[in-house]
Amino acid sequence: MVVRALLRASNAATQPLAQWPAAASQLAGLGDGLSWPGLSGCQGRTGCARGLSSPALSSPCPGGPPAFSFDIDGVLIRGKHVLPEALEAVKKLTTADGRWRYPVVFMTNGGGVCEERKAAQLSGWLGVQVAPSQVILAHTPMRDLAPQLAAAPVLVSGRGDVLAVARRYGLGRALHTRQLGRAMPAATPFSAYPPPAPKAEAAEAAVAAPAAAGPGVGAGVGPVPASAASAAPPGPAAAPAAGPGPEPNITAAAAAAQFAEPCPVVHQGLATEQAPIHTVLVMTDPDDWYRDAQLICDVLSGGGVPARSPAAAAAAGAAPVRLVFSNPDLLWANEFPKNRFGQGAFAHMVLSLYSRLTGGGRPPHVTFYGKPNPQPYRLAERLLLAQARELGLELPEAPPGALPFSAIYGVGDNPAADVRGANQAGAPWVSVLVRTGVFQGPGPNCDIDTARIAVDDVAAGVEAALHHTRSLRWHSMR
Repeated sequence: MVVRALLRASNAATQPLAQWPAAASQLAGLGDGLSWPGLSGCQGRTGCARGLSSPALSSPCPGGPPAFSFDIDGVLIRGKHVLPEALEAVKKLTTADGRWRYPVVFMTNGGGVCEERKAAQLSGWLGVQVAPSQVILAHTPMRDLAPQLAAAPVLVSGRGDVLAVARRYGLGRALHTRQLGRAMPAATPFSAYPPPAPKAEAAEAAVAAPAAAGPGVGAGVGPVPASAASAAPPGPAAAPAAGPGPEPNITAAAAAAQFAEPCPVVHQGLATEQAPIHTVLVMTDPDDWYRDAQLICDVLSGGGVPARSPAAAAAAGAAPVRLVFSNPDLLWANEFPKNRFGQGAFAHMVLSLYSRLTGGGRPPHVTFYGKPNPQPYRLAERLLLAQARELGLELPEAPPGALPFSAIYGVGDNPAADVRGANQAGAPWVSVLVRTGVFQGPGPNCDIDTARIAVDDVAAGVEAALHHTRSLRWHSMR
């Protein structure tokens, strides 16, 4: 059996931004002429009706079993609530004793925790065992960067426990933006940090001194905003929440652990001329957009050293810093009645600011992971195939270059991410759009990224997918 793309590396993951397909529409109304892949699309402009949206009844391997890929936010949960249709969908895909009938992965543009923790969370929400190998977070494909970045200084951005995740992936010299900001607080005067431990005050003040520039801002902690009480050293993490949504204090607990470490700028020389930042990884949406946008622009313009000027970086022959975003979602859905800005909005802010600072320039090495980009889909194919074998499913001999599935149903709520990604992934992927998240309607489907199946919710999506699978088999036997 020849299986498409299962053994090839995702070369697109390391390509400069200019080499990505120009498939995404330009974000309107931002006025600077920038266009970045994956940052726009159909965001709730039209809707969908319950049922099939006339998908073509064809498959390279119609006799194979179906497989499923589910988005999480807006499909299985909405904010802090598990959608009842999610439990109904799970029942359709599991046996009476809770075993999966078909291969299933959960592929989200969210993250901030390790795959094991998210699997345990999903198991609790859905009442069925979810293995870590069934979970693909936005930053999961970044594991493939470990051979390149294991010994390189890496700056990590994002809420949740992303620094621990990066180190778990094998990035041994990673530091978080909040650690960098604390080491040189004058660089981000509107962010608050806990004071350093007494023994470290002198050393950290010396590192921070080059960044001191504003009036009334010294080399130490500097003025404390009125909201500083909320930025005091956080306590231990609370117990996991019973329902979905962020676990209480996970970001605060991660920050406390990071601040308790010896300062990586002082003790390891990271982000200095001795060890300039090689790569910036935005692994989830940041908890402090101002701080992270400022520091990322500083690192990019300083050739890996935030306190260094662009001219000094050029004179030193500094290599360009790579910038990697874990997903391009402009919007996402929670309990609020309107969609919220996601990491794609943060990415556009950073890239727009960099363009303004450099007179229209663009960072030379920018990469977007996450849906709709190809990396998570190639990973999903490998995991689904391995799972099908573990389940003991009968896999037919597939045509050369094809997968042995009748279809892989990619169920999601965001046309610009889920639908576009499944459509671009090619056969046997079949896009399924639900209207319980980002996409709300009205109308039969998204008019920019049109799904092959458009339904009200995930339960209807599974029902339509199983009907589609039966139709494929029936047509193949005619």
